[in-house]
Amino acid sequence: MVKIVVENVTKKIGRKTVLDNISFEVESGTITSIVGPAGAGKTTLLKIIAGVEYPDSGRILINGEDVTDLPPKDRDVAMVFQTYALYPHMKVFDNIAFPLRVKKLPENEIKQRVREIAELLGITHILDRSIYEISGGEAQRTALARALVRRSRIVLLDEPLTNLDYKIREKMRGELKRIAKEIGGATWIYATPDAREALAIASHSIFLYDGKAVQYGTTESVYSSPKNLTVASYFSYPRLNTFECDLVNMIDKYYVRELTGLFRIDVTPIADEFKADRYIVGIRPIDLKLEKTSKNVIGIPAEIKLIESMGSDTVLHLESRLTPSSKETELDLLYPGVLTGYEMGQRIMIYFDPKDVLIFEKDTERFITNGKKLISESQQGGE
Repeated sequence: MVKIVVENVTKKIGRKTVLDNISFEVESGTITSIVGPAGAGKTTLLKIIAGVEYPDSGRILINGEDVTDLPPKDRDVAMVFQTYALYPHMKVFDNIAFPLRVKKLPENEIKQRVREIAELLGITHILDRSIYEISGGEAQRTALARALVRRSRIVLLDEPLTNLDYKIREKMRGELKRIAKEIGGATWIYATPDAREALAIASHSIFLYDGKAVQYGTTESVYSSPKNLTVASYFSYPRLNTFECDLVNMIDKYYVRELTGLFRIDVTPIADEFKADRYIVGIRPIDLKLEKTSKNVIGIPAEIKLIESMGSDTVLHLESRLTPSSKETELDLLYPGVLTGYEMGQRIMIYFDPKDVLIFEKDTERFITNGKKLISESQQGGE
């Protein structure tokens, strides 16, 4: 089991600061995702952990040992690149066996270990094929097998599913989590631009943005209590629905109220935390519903502007306004399945539960609270 500490790491390439004083800890035996858009510094950070590149300042510690100046071969790290980097002149078996042959292990042991990892990954049937004879998904599994066959204590994955079509990608998310659990003992770090992959695979997540580690914690906590509006927006699919609001006092109660009057949310239990003039309420598309799910839900009138079928999901693009003269608000609703019985131009009611909202200060975009905390505080106050 291995704990990794990244301490005040800074890396510049030319005049650009690619990593800016990055610090975080990766707990032993976990799968931790590094999430962020292209250019955030994810690949550079993985290479520094692996020892392929060196930081301008800062340290990498593995189980308390400073390995910043150690070469890759002395760190016991396996890395899978986005491009897989398979050897085209070798068969699948020889690609997987390559790192073991470099170590000059006995051939019988090599055959046994290759067979074991191939069975785990479900690729025993392609071991005798050339790289040109296998699919993209099989190539991805081959690259992963070559990394895992080494039995390294650290596994680094650099956007390994990006080049796969979405059906194989969805399947591999679950497979990677299963494989990590079955192998056991290794610490995994998984770089991805896709927040959905982090949610599906990783127990912990680091949100990297413009070279800075904006937030680190359990993936669930990053999702439910994002540090700011940027994090919340990135961990939303499709885009986060946002509403500009103000704070009003009505008969000894305080409400965050949508400016056009679409809704209001009682924030009385933690009113002391609301010190600004304007706020942003965020609601993820998956949290907007077509039917009432409880007595606490809030309804919003909307008109369907576009129905977008995504295969297994459906996205409704909507416009909402309280009166014909009100300013319209564009919304997205994600329905997890095939949706029938609706058409463009149709006026409907959509609903959300206050427990699913995220509230931010408008000017600073700082996270203030989520609906679950509001409800919890309200219930405690009523006891």
